[in-house]
Amino acid sequence: MKDDLRILNLEDSENDAELNQAMLSARWPQCQLIRVDNRQDYLAALEQGSVDVILSDYTMPGFDGRTALALAREKRPEVPFLFVSGTIGEDSAIEALKNGATDYVLKHRLMRLIPAVDRALREADERVERARAEDAMRQSEYKYRELFESLSDAAFVADEQSGKIIDTNRCAEILLGCPRSEILGHKQSQFLALDPARPLEADIKTTVACECQMIRADGSLLPVGVRATRLTLYGRELVLRLCHDLSEVRRAK
Repeated sequence: MKDDLRILNLEDSENDAELNQAMLSARWPQCQLIRVDNRQDYLAALEQGSVDVILSDYTMPGFDGRTALALAREKRPEVPFLFVSGTIGEDSAIEALKNGATDYVLKHRLMRLIPAVDRALREADERVERARAEDAMRQSEYKYRELFESLSDAAFVADEQSGKIIDTNRCAEILLGCPRSEILGHKQSQFLALDPARPLEADIKTTVACECQMIRADGSLLPVGVRATRLTLYGRELVLRLCHDLSEVRRAK
C-alpha cells in the first residue's frame, strides 16, 4: 500500500481539515490533503484524477454530503469515499453506505479515521486485483475459445466422472449433423461407439489414441480416429477427445 496518499477532503472547516491531516499523517507521513469547500472546486478535483481517497463532511453551507457522494460515484467510482462528520445520524449513515460510501467516522471519534481509511484502501486494492484477474480470465477464455473453435477435429470436453459433454466445437456440429445444444449435457457414449471392454476414461494418463465409429444424428456411422487426453481445469477432472474423420482415408484405400 502506498505511503504518499492524495486525499480529497470536502470540508468547510479549515480546523477540522487540519485535524484530519494531522491524524492521517501519523499513518501516512507523506500524505497530501487537498481541501475544498464548494461544489465547483470539488468537481474540478474529481476530474483532475490521481486521488486515492475522498473524505467528506455531511452538512455544509451550499453543498451537502449526499450530493458529493453521488458525484464521486459518477466521476470516480473506484475511489473510496468516507464521511467524516459531526452531524451524520445513524439513518443517514446507513443510507450513505447503501449508496456507495465505504465508511463513516464521527468527528468526536477521530481515532477511527486511520483504521477506516486503511480498510477502505485495502478493499480498493483488492477490487483492482479482482478486476485484473477477471480480465485475465476473460482474455484466457477468449483465446481458448478461438483456438478450440479453429480445430480441424471434432472436439469434445467431458466431465471425467459422469462422461457428460460440457463443451464442443463447430467441427463436432458438422460431423454429427446436429447443433451444439443437442450435444452438450449428453454422454459421450451417445456419439462415440468405443470398445465396451474399455471404459471411456480408463487408463488415460497422458494421451490415448484409438479408432471407433461416430454415431451421427441421422443414425449413420462415421469412422473416426480418437485421441483422448485428461485435463484438470479449475479443480475439475475432464477428458478432451479429438475426433478426426477417417472416411476419406478409408475410401482412398
